[in-house]
Amino acid sequence: MDFALAEAAEGLSCRDVALATRLCYGTVQNRDIIDLGLSEFLSQKTQPQVLDILRIGAYQLWFLDRVPRRALTDEAVRLCKKTAPHAAGLVNAILRRLPDEPPVTDKLAVKYSLPEWFCGRMAEILPEGELESFFASCNDIPPIHIVEKSKSYTLTDNSKLDEILRDGKGIVADPAAKRAVDALSPKPGARVWDVCAAPGGKTAMIAMAMGNEGYILATDKSAEKLPKINETLTRIGIDIAEVRQADASTYTPVSSAQAQVNCALPRSSLFDFVLCDVPCSGFGVLRKKPDIRYRTDVDHFPALQFAILSNASRSVKEKGTLVYCTCTLLPEENERVVERFISQNDAFSIEKMETLWPHRGDTDGFFICLLKRK
Repeated sequence: MDFALAEAAEGLSCRDVALATRLCYGTVQNRDIIDLGLSEFLSQKTQPQVLDILRIGAYQLWFLDRVPRRALTDEAVRLCKKTAPHAAGLVNAILRRLPDEPPVTDKLAVKYSLPEWFCGRMAEILPEGELESFFASCNDIPPIHIVEKSKSYTLTDNSKLDEILRDGKGIVADPAAKRAVDALSPKPGARVWDVCAAPGGKTAMIAMAMGNEGYILATDKSAEKLPKINETLTRIGIDIAEVRQADASTYTPVSSAQAQVNCALPRSSLFDFVLCDVPCSGFGVLRKKPDIRYRTDVDHFPALQFAILSNASRSVKEKGTLVYCTCTLLPEENERVVERFISQNDAFSIEKMETLWPHRGDTDGFFICLLKRK
C-alpha cells in the first residue's frame, strides 16, 4: 500500500501528501465500521470504485473534524464523475444523508475493523480489560521517533522531518526497533551480521552503537531493497557496513567451497553479534501498515523464521550474542519459534525474552529474544 500511495501522490505538495496519506490509512483502518454505516444505503452490486469513494467520504465525515460535509461531498462527487459518472447522483445523496456519527456496535472486530480470527487470538493472550485499548491502538496515528548518534527523541514538529533526514542527522526508528538493537548491544570494533537488514534502520543504529568502528554485514533476500539500505547508511555517514544480497535461510557468509573444505565455518567468518529481525505477519505494526489486517497468508512464517534463526545461529561465535525479533504479536511466530530452536540447539541459552504492546508503551508491537552462545 505504501508504494502505491507514494506513486499516486507524486507531484503533490507536502500538505496534500499528508492529507492523502491520512485519508488512505484512515479509510483502510476503519473499513468495516464504515461499511456497516453505508450498508443500509447500498446494494451488493455497488461498483468497487464507487464504494471506495463513499468510504473515503464517510471516513472524513466520521473521523476527521476539519472537513465540512458539503466540501467532502462535493469532492466525492467530482471524483465520481471522473471514474463512474452514472453514480455521481447516488454518491451525492448518500453522503448528504449519512448520520453525523459512525454506527455503534458492541462487536470489537467491526468497531476497529480487525479480522475475527486475530481478535480471537488476542483474546487468548491479553487480559480482557486490555483488549479494547489494544484494538484501539491498532488505529492510532503513531508518533515519529528519531534516532541520532548521541540521542533519540520523539519529533514534536513534523515539519522538521525533511530537514533531519536531508541533513543526515538521524533516522526514523520506532523505540521497539531501538530496543532490539539495545538488546544486541554491539560493541565498537565487533563483527556484526544484520541478517534481514532492509530497509536499513537497524543496521544504522547498530553502526551508531559501534561508533562506526568494526564491521557489519547487512544482508537481505530482495535485491530491490539493497539501494535503500545503502542510501540510509550513506546519508548518516556510516562506512563500516557491507551490503549484500542473500537468502538468510540458506546463506553462510563464506563461499560454499570454503565451507565444504573446512566442514564448518572458519572462525574468521563468525560474528560477535547476529541480529535476526525476521520476516513475519506484521500484526504488531497495524497502526503503520493498516492493510496488513486483511492478509490471510500467515501460516508459512514460523517455518521460514525457524530456518533463518537456525541458519544464522551457525555464524555466532562462542560467547556471542544472537537476537531474534519480529514485529508481530502471534506466539507461533515468537515464543514457539524460539522454544523449538532451543530444543534443538543446546549451545544457546535464553537470556531475556519480551513482547512490547502498542497500548502499553506507545511502541510498535514487537517481540525480542536475546540468546547467548555458551
